[in-house]
Amino acid sequence: MALAVILPVTSLFRPSAGGLQPGLALVPIPGGDLGLPWSTMVRSPADIRQEAVDTLAALLLQVTAATLAVAAVTMLALSMAQESERAAAMAVQRAVGASRRALLGSALLEGALLVLGGLVTGIAAGLVVARLRAGSWPGPIRPGTPALSAAAVLALAMVVMAASLFPVIFPRRRLTEAEAHVRLPVAPMAFQLGVSLIALTASGLVGSHVAALLAPGATASNDGMVFPIALSQSRPADRTTRYAGLLQRLEARGFDSVSLTSPGTLSGLGSVSFVTTDCGRCSESGIWLRWHVKPATYQFVSADTFRLLGVHVVAGRGITAADGPGAPRVAVVSRSLAVREFEGGKPIGRRIRAGDGGAGWSTVVGVVDDPRPVGLGGALQPRYTVYLSVLQHPPRSAELLVRAPRRRELSRDVRAVLQAALGSRTPVPAGQRESSRRVADTAPLVWFGRAFAMEGWAMLGMAVIGAFALMNLWVRSLLGELGVRRAVGARRRDLLRFVLVRALGVGVAGVAAGLWFGWPLWGELSRVAPGLDPWSASTVSRFGGMLVAAALAGALLPAWRAARMRPMALIASRSS
Repeated sequence: MALAVILPVTSLFRPSAGGLQPGLALVPIPGGDLGLPWSTMVRSPADIRQEAVDTLAALLLQVTAATLAVAAVTMLALSMAQESERAAAMAVQRAVGASRRALLGSALLEGALLVLGGLVTGIAAGLVVARLRAGSWPGPIRPGTPALSAAAVLALAMVVMAASLFPVIFPRRRLTEAEAHVRLPVAPMAFQLGVSLIALTASGLVGSHVAALLAPGATASNDGMVFPIALSQSRPADRTTRYAGLLQRLEARGFDSVSLTSPGTLSGLGSVSFVTTDCGRCSESGIWLRWHVKPATYQFVSADTFRLLGVHVVAGRGITAADGPGAPRVAVVSRSLAVREFEGGKPIGRRIRAGDGGAGWSTVVGVVDDPRPVGLGGALQPRYTVYLSVLQHPPRSAELLVRAPRRRELSRDVRAVLQAALGSRTPVPAGQRESSRRVADTAPLVWFGRAFAMEGWAMLGMAVIGAFALMNLWVRSLLGELGVRRAVGARRRDLLRFVLVRALGVGVAGVAAGLWFGWPLWGELSRVAPGLDPWSASTVSRFGGMLVAAALAGALLPAWRAARMRPMALIASRSS
């Protein structure tokens, strides 16, 4: 079970100069090079999405390491649970003349057979699952190195061998040599329950977030079409002419809901660079500075973009059709940029210098609400956003959004206009529905959600097995104490309540540990996936209840058996 869920993850990583590098990549977003004279470009939308994928992969690898630890604890617990039976068998073998070396050789053979059987079945299952998981990833996968997978296999093999040799190397002493009775520690079980809660909750949070993104109410009421446009070989002036002609032709054909944007804008992503603001009489860290230089996300939009994307203008105006190449350069900024980087929070009429600093200044004409990015990696972008006219800053690649619910042949009509406006030499690709685009954008999150769920459910299965073994050992370590309680008048239900209350405490401690150590991981998920709530009481309570129930179930049967035993039998059982 452990290898089946560990190998599909470890096989995706390979060593690099900065550590382990995941081999997961995404289909590249066109337009990484905008074709504009930007001298301080930092990151493109494709870079931001890839950073988000790398972060999620690193979190998944950490959960996989926790799965390996849970598997090791479970195997050691099972070995300890069978220690009394093995001790009796070894006592008989020693009585008939078996040497300690012979017992050690027998344990080595047993461990080797267990390792061989586990490796054959685990590696076979792991390779099958790895192939299935790789086939479902929405993008190319670079092959990883087998070294990490080999290390995981070796670690599990060493644990199995240690569990087999433990009774021989550290045989139990006779009762007359035994130390005072000590309760078995339950920290390993709390650890198992805690890490299981972390992984299961992570999968639940990602799954709920994806379901909310794909819900019917979250998609646009008019499911339009998105067409990618590439004018990589033309000059900026030629691109402006073609873009302006395209918008005019679509308007003349009766399309009244048309948006032309830079790649990634429809998902809330943009190109990250620096913006210089003419703040006025402003101070920063106690120093008066008129010019503020801050990182910002740039999105290039047309006149109808704000309305189609639901962006609310709170002051001034938005980008209009008049903001063309011959008009003064204008910009619209987000509310946070307006409040923090302009005197008195009033940017209208003031100037900013965009990333293409050599092209001069732009005048701020409007303020909009801070955008709510929905694309993967949107939360990794700067908080500040600057909107520029796509006709004044024509990128090499763009995305055309057209909504016309009453037109049955929307794709064919728009492609005809595109071909006429862009010329016969420019290929016109097929469009994609907005709903399909949203599904494609959320596909990486769906993949990671299923991967976290696979790790979590595997951990839960191993934790339940370990819970029964550890709880059985724990109750057996309490038999002497239970016998004394029975001898002084405790009833059977008192013993059951005594054991189950403590088992409940173990389960609650495991859940509490999962909450404490899981919060940073869940917070990192929300940092990568914008809009993901890092806390869900229903998700935590659902999985936490399952884990507490597993702890109680593991203690119930041995507690019931102990309650039915006589006091002297319980006291005498300390020697077994």
